[in-house]
Amino acid sequence: MEVRGKILAGIAGMILCDLAGIPLGGLIGFALGAIIGHLFFDRQREITQSEQEFRAYKRRQGEYLYHVFSLCAKMAKVDGPVNQHEVNLMERLIRQHFRLSDQGRQQVIQTWNAAKNSTTPFEHYAQAFYQDFGRERYQVLNMMDLLFATAAADGGMHQLEEQLLLRAAGLFRIGRLQYDRIRYRYYQAPKQQPRWSKLDPYYSILGAQPNEPLDSIKQKFRKLAMQWHPDKLSARGASTEAIRHAKEKFQQINEAYEKIVEARK
Repeated sequence: MEVRGKILAGIAGMILCDLAGIPLGGLIGFALGAIIGHLFFDRQREITQSEQEFRAYKRRQGEYLYHVFSLCAKMAKVDGPVNQHEVNLMERLIRQHFRLSDQGRQQVIQTWNAAKNSTTPFEHYAQAFYQDFGRERYQVLNMMDLLFATAAADGGMHQLEEQLLLRAAGLFRIGRLQYDRIRYRYYQAPKQQPRWSKLDPYYSILGAQPNEPLDSIKQKFRKLAMQWHPDKLSARGASTEAIRHAKEKFQQINEAYEKIVEARK
């Protein structure tokens, strides 16, 4: 609560009443000045501050919705064309989960379609989200939950969906226990739970399995490295943005292979 206006106006009122010779002028003047200061100064500051806080909250909420519908769109598209089950999930998120207005619905649909049709990789969207909300752990876990909900919308889990979920878990710093807790809300727990390895996200990046021989993984690494080499894209006249994405992807591929090779020594 603002009190600066009350104090300053109260002191001014006290001085004026004392100069006018009003009995108990100091006390009366301070009281009157405090009322005037509150009405014309402090109250306005409080209203302005409340408006700023509300606008900041709405802006933050808008940023979170952008990330949600972008990442969920990439998840829905990874195993093929978006189907009606995934569209129905999006509508439930809009109407029931986030309770958006018609205007808000149109905005997030535009976000969904833009991400769905974009060639920008999933990792780019995931990294941008974590950079904005990584310190708000509950929002990170909510996002992971929504990604699982999207993957499970059409029943089962496609291998490509699982790869994205593992990549997201790695980027979001989510451990295996937490990952499994979320997963088992949508999929039945296996009789024998898989052991979590810190290498799982790296195998996922290369499209490999932990039980594959290193020669096979090396072949997959070389194929991906050639596909995403920035110099190769630059020679084709790719845009600056595409080359930047390629550099990030190329770095992830190299790091993944190095980590796997180092662990197998």
